[in-house]
Amino acid sequence: MALASNAKECLHQNLHDARCSKEQIERCMAFSDKGDLGRMLFILKEHRKELLDTIHANQNALDSLAYLIVQTEKKEGNKR
Repeated sequence: MALASNAKECLHQNLHDARCSKEQIERCMAFSDKGDLGRMLFILKEHRKELLDTIHANQNALDSLAYLIVQTEKKEGNKR
């Protein structure tokens, strides 16, 4: 959550908190200054998609790891 004192600082902080790249932040700030919110939204939605793709990839990795853990625990349990 942004703790900035004005709208421009708040936007910049939120972009940073959303893990936007330096380039994305600069472009969004410029589009915001120009009032070109459509182009800013495009950047934000693309970044959101990238973040979701990362989440999904990590979820697949977690699922695979959980499977390996369960299978290994079963094998370990059969040893006794």
